[in-house]
Amino acid sequence: MVAPPMDVPDEQYRAPISGDVAECVRTFNASNPAHENLWTRVHQASDLVRRSVQDRIAAQVRARQAQDFYLAVQAEYPHRRAPLLQQVLIAAITIGLDGVACWFAAQALDGGQNETLLWTVLFLAVLAAGEVALDHYSERSGRAWRLLAAALAAFVAGLGILRFEYLATVGTNGPVAALVGAALFTAATSGFLVLGYRALRAAEKFPAWQARRWSRQADREAAAASNRVARLLRERNRLVDAYISRIRLDLLARCSSTELPLLEAALRTHLTGRDVP
Repeated sequence: MVAPPMDVPDEQYRAPISGDVAECVRTFNASNPAHENLWTRVHQASDLVRRSVQDRIAAQVRARQAQDFYLAVQAEYPHRRAPLLQQVLIAAITIGLDGVACWFAAQALDGGQNETLLWTVLFLAVLAAGEVALDHYSERSGRAWRLLAAALAAFVAGLGILRFEYLATVGTNGPVAALVGAALFTAATSGFLVLGYRALRAAEKFPAWQARRWSRQADREAAAASNRVARLLRERNRLVDAYISRIRLDLLARCSSTELPLLEAALRTHLTGRDVP
């Protein structure tokens, strides 16, 4: 075989080179069953890579669609971007911190321990429901929100009165100390209630939370598909390198050293396929 002149297009030499590669492959595979087995494994690996590339493309398309869907849902409430579960947890913690204050208020009802515990849970449930209701009506009805806020303020004030009665009964420092203690507990209850409400106000809406979960899941699937392609490519390239290293002597016997790179490139294309990256 004669090396192509520098001024002749490479396309004129592709067909002869491809024919030489096919003949070399047939001869090499026929010389030993192990060669044919390695050639078969290379093509099987290439088929796996092609399918995995298609799966990766499909996964990337799904990931882009899920991200676009999430952005469209989130655009309805651009100011609510904090993770929903995180903000709900913060709100729950603020309610839990009101437990001691509600316990003191429940003590003023002169019940047993179980009754006091039930009253405490009821008070906390009312505060929690109030936070959720305030968040719900904040973007739906200003009038309902104001009425609810006034009702919650009255409820917190009522808890303060109960705490004052309890502290004035059990305390020994007089009504002034009881008033100060009740005022501090009431201020703490109000502060935690406001913090919980603000946490819920910053939380993303449930549809946005679902869309973000779907988007993250699609991103994970796309990343897993990319990792699978990379792993299969490494395995296929290892097999291709092994096959070429074994057939190189046969190729060199059929061509000059300057033509060997062209034959090896054509052989690699034959083994991997042009549609595989």
